[in-house]
Parts: sequence; C-alpha cells; structure tokens
Amino acid sequence: MTRSLRLLGLTAALAMPAVLTAQASSDKPVSFGVSGGLSLPLGDFGEARNSGYAVAGHLYFKPASLKAIRLRADAGYDRWDFDGANANTRNISFVGNVLYEVPMQSATSITRPYLLGGLGLHSIKTTSGSGTFTNRSGDTNLGLQVGAGLTFQLSGFSTFAEAKLVNVFTEGQSTRYLPITFGVRF
Repeated sequence: MTRSLRLLGLTAALAMPAVLTAQASSDKPVSFGVSGGLSLPLGDFGEARNSGYAVAGHLYFKPASLKAIRLRADAGYDRWDFDGANANTRNISFVGNVLYEVPMQSATSITRPYLLGGLGLHSIKTTSGSGTFTNRSGDTNLGLQVGAGLTFQLSGFSTFAEAKLVNVFTEGQSTRYLPITFGVRF
C-alpha cells in the first residue's frame, strides 16, 4: 500500500508541470496585464530629451472565431526628462491594438512570437519650471504603433517582452519613440 501511494505521488508530481503548462497556455477570452520598461525618444523628439520610462495596463480579448488574433487595449504613461534642464515631457495614451500570434510548429512551445499594430490617442505635455513657476504646454493627437514581441508561458500566467515604434502625429515636429517593455499577463 505504501509503495502504491509513493508511486501515485511520484506520478502526480511528474505530471503537474504538464497540467499547469497546458492550463496556462489555454486561451482565456478576457485577460489583463501590466508592463514597464525603457522608452527611447527618437528623431527630432529625442534631440534634447534623455531616455525615459514607460508603464502600461493592458486588457486582452481573444475572439473565439479568430485563432491567431488577439485584441488589446492599452492605457500607457511615458516620461522623458530634458538634458540639462528642469523640464520633462510626458505622454498619456489610450491605444487599441491587434496582435497577430505567429503560428508555431510545436503546440507545446513555451515561447510564442507576435506582431502588433495599433491606433490611439496620445496626450503629450511638456512641463518646465523653476521654483514655484510652472509653464505647461501640450495637446492630444492621433498616433500609430507597430511592433513585435515574445510571449513566455508560465504556470497560471504568461510574461512578454516587446518593442514597438510609436509615431504621434503632432504639428511642427515628428514625435516618435521606442518603448522596450517587459510585462505579465493574467
């Protein structure tokens, strides 16, 4: 009897990672995530600004009829400080994305690449100040983003790393930046 219980326990212990991996890779219809990382200003926008940071919240929707497509709504915040000045630029964005999950040969793969494209609103504001005086300027504009990432399946959740090029249609100068982020999806 003791030997049977040990064998049963060993079998369950060996099978558990496979069960958890299968459970984690199942496509939930709705999930959410958070991410953060480096945000690099590019072109004219990056001339006077230092590298900054990006944080975002994500809401995912997986249509049952579309096998390789996932929809994602992002609420993001990016910030860059000026080089040698008491000033910064911040961006608050709301973006709708389409993610195309690249089909893989092996169904048991723990990593999965994806491509993304999105359209959204970006509220970019520059604040400069010295002492008690603060001067703020900014507006809200339409923006596009394209990028790629990798999803890593873990037990009960997944992680992802992605890079995307963001272009905001502002008047006067190009506003482009490259967030490189790492996130978790539940």
